[in-house]
Amino acid sequence: MKESIIQIKGMHCNACEMLVKEALEEQPGVIKADVSHIKCVAIVLFDNNITESQLKSIIKNEGYEVQ
Repeated sequence: MKESIIQIKGMHCNACEMLVKEALEEQPGVIKADVSHIKCVAIVLFDNNITESQLKSIIKNEGYEVQ
């Protein structure tokens, strides 16, 4: 199991958090995602079936910027 801390720009509310969290947790290989619009971060636990680059692409596809 791996953990990635991804900085996210553009989240402004709880709905933004839920959108990103659900998009991440739908993906095979993602075990858990904690997302905070206040801290502008997603902390994701995942296995070898997905990469950090893919996690960032998922967030970008939801309309947010990642660092």
